[in-house]
Amino acid sequence: MQDPFSSSTYLISYWPDDGTRLTLPQALQAAGQEELVNSLAASSASLEMAQKLGQHPIIAVTGQLNAGKSSVVASFLSPAGQARVPRGSGSDTGTHRFVYWVPQQWLDDPDLKSLLLDLLKTAHPNGVEFLEKDPAKAADQYRSGRDDLSTLAIPLLAGDTKLDSLGFGLLDCPDIQTHDQSESSPDLTESNNDNPRLDFLTSAARVCSAFLIVWNRAAIRDRLLEIMLRSLRQRMANAPLYLLINMIRPEQGQPQRTLDDSDVQRILEQFKFTTDHVFGAFDFAIEDRPGQPGWRHFTPPAQVQRFDESPAPQFYLLSEGITTSIDLHALAASLDAAEIQQTKIADHQRELERLEQQARAAIQQWVTDAENEISTIHRGLLDTCQELMTDETTGEPLQVMSKQFADALHESLVRTAPFALRIPLKLAKPFDKAYASTRKWLNAFNLKKLTKSKLEKLEGKVKQHLKLGSLKLASSESIAKRMHTQRWCPADIPIQELEKAWHEIFAIFQQHPLTDFDTKLLDSSSRDYWDGFSLMEKFTIGGKALLGTIGGLAAVCGIATLAVDGGATLYAATSVSHAINSGIALAITAGGTTAAMVSFQDSLLKDNTLPYLSRLFAIACDCFRLPRQIRDTPPEVTFKNAKGATTTHRLSTSPELPTFPPITPLTQQRLWNYAENTEK
Repeated sequence: MQDPFSSSTYLISYWPDDGTRLTLPQALQAAGQEELVNSLAASSASLEMAQKLGQHPIIAVTGQLNAGKSSVVASFLSPAGQARVPRGSGSDTGTHRFVYWVPQQWLDDPDLKSLLLDLLKTAHPNGVEFLEKDPAKAADQYRSGRDDLSTLAIPLLAGDTKLDSLGFGLLDCPDIQTHDQSESSPDLTESNNDNPRLDFLTSAARVCSAFLIVWNRAAIRDRLLEIMLRSLRQRMANAPLYLLINMIRPEQGQPQRTLDDSDVQRILEQFKFTTDHVFGAFDFAIEDRPGQPGWRHFTPPAQVQRFDESPAPQFYLLSEGITTSIDLHALAASLDAAEIQQTKIADHQRELERLEQQARAAIQQWVTDAENEISTIHRGLLDTCQELMTDETTGEPLQVMSKQFADALHESLVRTAPFALRIPLKLAKPFDKAYASTRKWLNAFNLKKLTKSKLEKLEGKVKQHLKLGSLKLASSESIAKRMHTQRWCPADIPIQELEKAWHEIFAIFQQHPLTDFDTKLLDSSSRDYWDGFSLMEKFTIGGKALLGTIGGLAAVCGIATLAVDGGATLYAATSVSHAINSGIALAITAGGTTAAMVSFQDSLLKDNTLPYLSRLFAIACDCFRLPRQIRDTPPEVTFKNAKGATTTHRLSTSPELPTFPPITPLTQQRLWNYAENTEK
């Protein structure tokens, strides 16, 4: 199994392609899965430690409040160890710390001690405290976790020579029923955890190879027992579990009656206990009385003798009945350390696999959510840019009349004009005249403060002055306000920041006009234009209409250019085909006009609208920190033609443009590839 915490790359940033790589834990942290990171780290470390400590198991003794857990632990210890274990039903004698009792030789061996401390760290990252030798001080430590979860989370560690012969350690666990009112760690008591003590127990279970569950017979139906067993099974699915039923009433038919009890059987089946893992102890407060046998009558003689030597609950294997010699000490002596450690290792491996599956699923969801967020914003920004290139009334494409395109269009119409018209048309220079004319009346507007109403007024004035049927004007302020109302635009970004980005976008757009056009495509459309006239009309109407229309269209370019000169940014687009169509509509036949304009509009779409839209969108993506396209899928847009038919077109990513630095990032997300999957 590959170590999830190795330095191998798990995710590679596909966009931005800046070499960013993440390991699995780094990806989890980026996805906000800190708890899963910690669980993976603990599980991986626990597996490693379990493999190194293959002959050194630890058995947890846990269970119900006042059920006799510490008495069970003490029964395995030397007299000196027993003196350090407070026992009783009061809070002063209760166990409120996790206490690890291990063979003394484990602590005397420096290498083994170091491994043991590393193992404990996997479950208890806050450190370990050694149990005092003095019984009174040890008792204080035992109860110091009461109402102080930060202390309870730090386990105690003690060695005992009697455990040397047994070869395993014991974990004395606090109960999970006590509700702590912690002042020193309110963040734990007021967290989302319903039972912090149970969480600590589940973490401690990482270091244990088997579990003795001590529970009072009268409370065997307590839901808390199922909750605890379920938590342990989720962490260690196949670890041996031993149910120690205490305080059984000495009655006729015992101990078989307890073993056959439906509630006991349900627990055994649900959590994979076997009957040879069920031990019981009778209530030793009920002594023999005339006509009513007490606990001694139902307890094997060896356990009765042991009680007389050291009073404590005497557990024995219930399925063997009163004649059995199998008690907890016999069980402990027969435990195969290597076997239960192998089971523990297998459980750790399964847990690690389960956590890795959860981790991969969490990362996959994070990667998908990031890509969805980017895609949504990307599509919204594309729609915004497309609106700037679309006639709102007809859905037809608009064109950006840069000086370069105006000159190219003019030259194409000159090249395809009747020979006698070429010289006068070439000398006319409609762009220069229109630009000079536009400057005079445009200066009357304060282009630095183009509010929405002023922009609409300017748009109307321009359309009237230049006799244009379709015109789109936008300022950085107007487009920022429109964009801010869209769902795809992050609501926490101020309009001023959006306006700053659009100001830069329009400025860059002006600075990078198209310079290369498809002359064959333009010439083909220009011929269609001239073919719409009769021979006489070409000389009497066509040339005049051409000069007037080109002049008006060229002036639109002057608007945006002059706005930059005036300290503002302004976007302008218009429909070249509509303008020309309007100029000649009264002079030629309707059929000829439609055929010519459909062809002419198509060439304008390919030679102007789509390239300029690609350029505008690429600049906008850079300034808003978005990829120019999502993976290998080029962005697509739809327009209507002169006949009303909808056509879909792919945009290029304008690779001839340099990459511009972000102005106002709309997202901090990335597009990711998996290291083991190089497909984009």
